[in-house]
Amino acid sequence: MAQGKQQIIAIIEVVVLSIFLLGCANQMSPPGGEIDKIPPFIVESYPQNGTINFSKNEVEFSFSEYVTKSKINDAFFISPLIEGYPDFSWTNTTVYVELPEDLKENTTYSIIIGTEITDLNNSNNMKEPYILTFSTGSIIDSGKISGKVFSDKGSGTLIFAYNSDTGNVDIYNNKPDYLSQVDENGKYEISGLANGSYLLFAVKDDFKDLVYNIGDDLIGLPTDSIHLTKQKKVIPNINFKIHMEDTLAPNIQSVTMTDRHHLVVEFNEPIDSSNITVSNFTIVDSTDNLNYPIKYWFKQNSKKYEYTLCIEDSLDIDNEYFLSANNIEDKYQNKLITESINFIASEKADTNIIKLTNLETQYDKIQIDYLNPSFNLYFSDAFELNSNDEFVTMISEDSVYVPIKIDKIDDAKLKISVGKDLNESSQFSVFINMKYISDAAGNVSDTMITKKISTIGDLEFTGASGTINTNYKNIKVVLKNIKDSNKEYSVNMGENNSFNFKRILPGEFLLWCYEDSDSNSTYSYGQVDPLKFSEHFKFYPDTLKLRARWPVGDILIEF
Repeated sequence: MAQGKQQIIAIIEVVVLSIFLLGCANQMSPPGGEIDKIPPFIVESYPQNGTINFSKNEVEFSFSEYVTKSKINDAFFISPLIEGYPDFSWTNTTVYVELPEDLKENTTYSIIIGTEITDLNNSNNMKEPYILTFSTGSIIDSGKISGKVFSDKGSGTLIFAYNSDTGNVDIYNNKPDYLSQVDENGKYEISGLANGSYLLFAVKDDFKDLVYNIGDDLIGLPTDSIHLTKQKKVIPNINFKIHMEDTLAPNIQSVTMTDRHHLVVEFNEPIDSSNITVSNFTIVDSTDNLNYPIKYWFKQNSKKYEYTLCIEDSLDIDNEYFLSANNIEDKYQNKLITESINFIASEKADTNIIKLTNLETQYDKIQIDYLNPSFNLYFSDAFELNSNDEFVTMISEDSVYVPIKIDKIDDAKLKISVGKDLNESSQFSVFINMKYISDAAGNVSDTMITKKISTIGDLEFTGASGTINTNYKNIKVVLKNIKDSNKEYSVNMGENNSFNFKRILPGEFLLWCYEDSDSNSTYSYGQVDPLKFSEHFKFYPDTLKLRARWPVGDILIEF
């Protein structure tokens, strides 16, 4: 009996010991509890930051927690760049880096561990890059350039720095001499720079090849070259706005004849429709050697880059046809000189009558401003705009006719400008008598359309005003709604360097300005080849929360 009791006690001791050992072997967080939102960071490095006379080719970094080891390949950068690839090995939370070659003598190096590093527990990215600066000589070069990349898509962007004293900079083929990475707020710093001239570029290097791939990488160009001297070793506020550079002319993707009178033309990108007329297109009958003119054209109401062309004459379906397009520009002034594309003629009849597809106003809820009021009318098809006073009429709620002026945006869109200021917070009726217009096929609709619109009151508006401390003269000031990118306003800097935004709907806004050096009222990002610097710009540091009836004044922008 005693022996059996001892066996039972022994078994219990083994089970308890096993449970204890298993618990020690698996150091896991208990289930449930708060989610880990703390990003990893580097707690120690070898060599230490600021070390001089460093002669080894091995460095190491210790993280605050376990991280995903495979991410170190994309996160490790060294500048000046070295040939070859480093070798990484790990012990717990420490990574040991063996460099592929001996470092140059009397040279200041910076090693960057980028924000690609994530922890194992919850895939939290490092909040900001870690920069280790040391020297293989007795001094550390103290030149420093810092700034910010302004972009919603700027995370992971690299700063390429080229020493331009050595000659022309080839960003397409040559890796940078120095580099850095922006943090989650877009800020960056490049340190350990010797005196000299530098060109900096902000590149969203998707291929991780440390060169600029046009058409694939976003890029921000500098506003000027930078010169570090003994007297000026630290230069802040070298900022960038990044975009996708476009140097290719637009081209036609397809031409489809949907019926006897309509051709849908799809481009590969948005074109500058403000400079397009029917004269930019011609239908060529290569069988009978004839040309057919285009009567109307308009932009399709779609997200695609589609445009509709209209003709009066029917085409012989047995003949071969080409659409010829000439002098078509995209939004970046790249020009398609000439292009011809084959299409198949259609004999399908057009029996669709024109419809009003949208009445577009400046504000929500079909509201217009009572000062300089206007609105747009969008139709499903193109038509000839005749001077008929009964086509579009506008009447107040007390049955008084309101004078209007009609202008074409294109052959299917109209801008209606009211000939006088209106009363605020008032109701109006717009009548569109469709019987006065017909499409290229002669289809007419005997329909009267009625739309209600109203004027917005002064109490619903807000504003922003201030001054700009600058020596630049031709300044454009921009106010952009954070939640609605379509609500963007711009004014020119006026007398005494002042600006004033009036009649703005409430919301949260970013405020920035730029030197409109080419006077085209659009911010110019510059270009890489040939190198053209971007225009200078400055963001106001705070978000503006503009409330109705409470305009914000005395804003100061240091430019």
